[in-house]
Amino acid sequence: MNRTFLVAREEFWQTVGTKAFWIGLAAFPVIIALAIAVPLFLEKAKEARPYVVIDHSGFLLNAVEQAVYGEDLTQIGQRGREFRREDNEGYAALPDPIRAYVAAWMGLDEPDRPLLVEALGRRAFGDASATPFEFVDSGGVALFQWWEEADPAKVDERHDIELARRHYERRPVPADLDTIGWLNDQIHSGKLFAYFVIGPDPVTSDEGCRYVSNNLTDRGLRNWFSRRAERIVREHRMERSGVAPDTADWIQASLAFEARKIDERGDVEEVKDRDKFRQFVPLIFTYLLWLAVFTSSQMLITSTIEEKSARIMEILVSSVSPEELMLGKIAGVAGAGLIVVGSWATILFGAIAIIPKVMGADIDLGGAAADPLFLASFVMYFLLGYLFYASLLVGVGSLCGTLKEAQNVMWPVMIPLFTAIFSMKHVGEDPNGLLARILSFVPPFTPFIMMNRAAGPPEWWEFVLTGLLLLVSIWLVVKGASRLFRVGVLAVGARPGLGDIARILFTPADLPGQSVSSRK
Repeated sequence: MNRTFLVAREEFWQTVGTKAFWIGLAAFPVIIALAIAVPLFLEKAKEARPYVVIDHSGFLLNAVEQAVYGEDLTQIGQRGREFRREDNEGYAALPDPIRAYVAAWMGLDEPDRPLLVEALGRRAFGDASATPFEFVDSGGVALFQWWEEADPAKVDERHDIELARRHYERRPVPADLDTIGWLNDQIHSGKLFAYFVIGPDPVTSDEGCRYVSNNLTDRGLRNWFSRRAERIVREHRMERSGVAPDTADWIQASLAFEARKIDERGDVEEVKDRDKFRQFVPLIFTYLLWLAVFTSSQMLITSTIEEKSARIMEILVSSVSPEELMLGKIAGVAGAGLIVVGSWATILFGAIAIIPKVMGADIDLGGAAADPLFLASFVMYFLLGYLFYASLLVGVGSLCGTLKEAQNVMWPVMIPLFTAIFSMKHVGEDPNGLLARILSFVPPFTPFIMMNRAAGPPEWWEFVLTGLLLLVSIWLVVKGASRLFRVGVLAVGARPGLGDIARILFTPADLPGQSVSSRK
């Protein structure tokens, strides 16, 4: 046992004592940060999509523009309220028309604010009818002029307000040109992203309505414009059918079933956001467990092949037995793997705790992720899962002379790992279903399935039985792997086949140093 500990300590320090290990460890948070930051940066840096609308209906484009103006005003009001409450400097930096609008918007009761936005939209787009809101007459013109002339990129940069034109910019159509021909040329040359054609009577049918673009993958502009146009057309259809607006809203209202759950006392209680997030925590832990087992096992098999290729194994087995060497290597890499997993878990918990605060959400996600059941399950099944797969891989890998050979031989061992990932969604949706229960007692799947079921949660006896099952399975795998390792660490010659592996496993005794080729 003392020699096993010495091997484990040496393997651990050889793994963690390299710059490459710590660089790889530091690279993980960098990769995660880049995965989050790069899409956000690219989205911010993406230029607005220029588009043109040819409106044969005479009303729909104007109505869509009015709707977009209203959406921007609603966002400006909400952002201005935040500035006024939390950041006086940010509020003072807003343009005069915006400050005047925010003051008028905040001076109203919550139900009246949409009415002010609607009145401003009607006045800006040609409806001069009377309105009960004084600001429409006193500040509406200046506000609309600012909205038309403002640079969306600068507004976003200075005030953190995203106007619709930040992403989609409508351009006018020259009146003295062959409109369709000119638009096609503009799209072909890349100066225009797309153009819409609105038919003469979109309320009756969509005949004549078209969307023309050479970019078939980015559907953002098409969906954005279509949603607003569809809503307006639907309102006109209701009006034409004699359906009152209130009746139309009632008809289209969804039927909501409020989520409830039964607590431990048998009482019905409200399902909170924390409870909803808790259901997804096992998925995160399962994927983390999969990565941990996969990467740790890869480190172990790589170390074994490198030492065998360099003929270091011949020196090592002269001082320790093959079994002690194998167990020491597994334990040493397990320690290094725990450092890796610990760093990942720290980053994960940090992100879970920080993200809600950054987004302004009052949700204790960290408390849900720190559930003792989840943490205990993760530690238990990581250690057992790692020992199971590490023993399999180091035993099979010891028979191979190069990493290329090992990659070919270990694929059958890796199939259960990938199968467990493919079953994550189904097991997460039905953690106590028949399939989940059956897979829980199949040793190669047990660590991942039981971790995924933790939100169920399973009965206590299932944790006990699956733990015992894994311990027995690990004992059997270690016995078989030690036989392979005892022969494989010094084996030379031809690549092992299935017959060689079966012969080694089921022969009562194997001689150290016996080559694979000599057994044929």
